[in-house]
Amino acid sequence: MAGIIHWNNLVIQTKGAELTFLGNKNDENILWSKQTDHWNRTAPHLFPIVGRLVGDSYSFNGKHYPLSQHGFARDREFEVVEQTEASLRLRLVSDAQSLAVYPFSFVFEVVYTLSDSGITIRCETHNTGQETLYYSVGGHPAFQLDEALENYYLEFDHAIQLEREDLAGSYFSGETSYYGVSNHLNLSNELFEKDAFVLKNPHFKSVSLKHHHDGRTIVRLACENWTAVGFWTKEGAPFLCIEPWWGWADHADASGNLEEKAGIRSLGPGETERLEYSIETGECSH
Repeated sequence: MAGIIHWNNLVIQTKGAELTFLGNKNDENILWSKQTDHWNRTAPHLFPIVGRLVGDSYSFNGKHYPLSQHGFARDREFEVVEQTEASLRLRLVSDAQSLAVYPFSFVFEVVYTLSDSGITIRCETHNTGQETLYYSVGGHPAFQLDEALENYYLEFDHAIQLEREDLAGSYFSGETSYYGVSNHLNLSNELFEKDAFVLKNPHFKSVSLKHHHDGRTIVRLACENWTAVGFWTKEGAPFLCIEPWWGWADHADASGNLEEKAGIRSLGPGETERLEYSIETGECSH
């Protein structure tokens, strides 16, 4: 049965191990509070895929499996297996329900660790089976916007080539759009007319959401080894998602074979991979 964990300045749902409250120094929630109909999630974990598969399905070892966008972890109940003053660990274990759509034995854990400036979120994937495990993982936190999207911008830790991967519907077309070289990106609804703004193989380690009026930092998200970053919102929605990914949606011409999927990761029997990112809380105005 789903539960709610109040832990330090965080609130976490056991369903999906989803963070729903992350307080700043003024105890204001920097996450979207999900008070509208725009989107029914706050900060889901994406596993065992990121994005959407062509036909919402894939093949493995000659068998066809259905699997919906972003995988199933976000809708499954996690068990709290460790809780201290500084860290919280939640666990999802493969079972008959998961094996019906994903034929791998695994343990997937989400570990929240407090830091001086916010939290670190680590996703640990353990291959408990006898064959190679193929997977992707990612985060999808939505941060509260109190004003129109155009009043905010993204600032990267250094100037980068802003070349987004173009989407055709839910899938990558293979084309890109170039926005020049800069350490910032002004936000607007036009950026998201074709869904997410995705940068693959990002050459930066952190990105901050800032306010144009006074340069105030709302949040800073940092990661050492992400393979893609997605930015997403919906027109008129009071949030912006900053999404660290290790994997991404299918290309429109994908073969459908899981082991051939672009961006897929693999783990041998008995192996574990730990992937993490940090969220540093800034200043809210609400």
